[in-house]
Amino acid sequence: MPDMPKISSREIINEGEEYVYEVSWTVFKLGTIHLKVSPRYTVEARVNSYPSVPFVDLHSAHYSEMDSSFYSIGSHTAEKRENDWWGLNYIYDLPRKRLIVEETYQKDLESPPFSTQVKDTLPLPSAAFVDGLAIAFLPRLYIHTVKTLDVPTVLYGKIGTTTYEFTNNKTTETIDAVEEPVKVVEVRGSTTAVGIYGMTGDFTGWFSDDAAAVPIKGKLKVLLGSVTVELIKWNRKGWSPPR
Repeated sequence: MPDMPKISSREIINEGEEYVYEVSWTVFKLGTIHLKVSPRYTVEARVNSYPSVPFVDLHSAHYSEMDSSFYSIGSHTAEKRENDWWGLNYIYDLPRKRLIVEETYQKDLESPPFSTQVKDTLPLPSAAFVDGLAIAFLPRLYIHTVKTLDVPTVLYGKIGTTTYEFTNNKTTETIDAVEEPVKVVEVRGSTTAVGIYGMTGDFTGWFSDDAAAVPIKGKLKVLLGSVTVELIKWNRKGWSPPR
């Protein structure tokens, strides 16, 4: 297991906190990611492309339950495909270090699945791993440390590895939501897993240089190339991007 982080997850997680990010590629604004934190380290994300973008049509929902170390203990994803929502439900059998992957179909996000079947059973290399949402939360614990962390990663029913390079590199980044540069800590890394819209490979993230360690901006590789994910709205009691 990795060394204990310098920040407590109780300092980082704020029940009910919400963040909205805009995804852009070159000069094109593609859509938004809306994150909301619920009790007991549960996170929900809604991803929606803008109707005005002709070459991207993406609507998905992601749910993840994490432990206090931000490792995954349960998750579900769903994507709009024509008239139905196709999804993957992950059942974690941690004592046996295995992952049961169920494929689901439902009419809408509020309806129960009308079809559920086991798609795969995968061996887990470790009981400590991340999924598509936890992959962005785990760095919040470690941004003020100097270390390299390799974490098993589950994306789209497959297992890979995400490597985080924590250097405690303090810098500033500009975002449209605030006039002054934001104080951030940079994290670099890469993943062998393949996520939403072909996300894989190298990435860079910038997290607020404070106890909240909020993701401020990121650069990721997807099918189109390199995209930028930037914080545009937030709702967290007593918090604003540090300047």
